[in-house]
Amino acid sequence: MRTLKVKTGNGGSKFSSGWHTLEVVKAENGDWNGTKYLDVWFKDYPDSINLRCYSKTGKDGEEFAIGRLFRFANAGIMEVAKSDGGEAIVKLNDDPKVLIGKSLNVFFYKDGDYYRILANTAPTVFENDLESFTEDDIMYWKGNAEKYYNDYVNKSRGSNDFVASETTEGTPATAEIPF
Repeated sequence: MRTLKVKTGNGGSKFSSGWHTLEVVKAENGDWNGTKYLDVWFKDYPDSINLRCYSKTGKDGEEFAIGRLFRFANAGIMEVAKSDGGEAIVKLNDDPKVLIGKSLNVFFYKDGDYYRILANTAPTVFENDLESFTEDDIMYWKGNAEKYYNDYVNKSRGSNDFVASETTEGTPATAEIPF
């Protein structure tokens, strides 16, 4: 005779392709073959699924990819000043711990049998000393991420995971999306 523990439920999954608004619970810097990255984990998701954002440097020599993640999470902004040219100069605390408790719009996509999170994110609605993000701004940045996904990540797959839908708030899906 044996005893079994059986998980019961409706068979739904919190993993579904598309946009999700998630809360950061852990973030850590790392280095892979000389390239710096930031790993971010989210509330109610296992450690096996995380967002990895690699450092990217623009023509001006400034890192922008990880900085944009902090910007979109409304995290770490310490001081905002204006340059002589009128551009905003931001003093940023880039300690990954300042991301904890912040929210981001992230895109889940299916890669074979597994779900992954696209490194390009979108902000949530907020306002700070630097800027404010409205629903229209969020749609712009989601569109920007979708273009990146379709042009670079999904190019060889020949399908498009982006569908017109509402952003979920990190709640379990009741059914798989038919892709």
